[in-house]
Amino acid sequence: MKAQTFDELSQEEFTQLINGFIERGDDEMELSTFFTVMHELDAKQCSKVIELEGEIVDGQIVFDTPAPLPVRPNEIDVGDTKIVLKLRTGS
Repeated sequence: MKAQTFDELSQEEFTQLINGFIERGDDEMELSTFFTVMHELDAKQCSKVIELEGEIVDGQIVFDTPAPLPVRPNEIDVGDTKIVLKLRTGS
């Protein structure tokens, strides 16, 4: 059986792996395995935070420019993905 990284596991496989670890007890994991798992989990954390500022003008979010990403009213481009913000009035 080929070893898989966490990125290669489905949500169900990951859940089964964690549940199996919990059920088997804490004295069976080698320290090197623990550190490997912790390193992989830490690598999944966000490594960069981007802050955008702006204001709402006539129902649209107008971002301050220059911005760290390409922006237009209600739109943010991240690589090949366009994020479109759709606002609704609060109730």
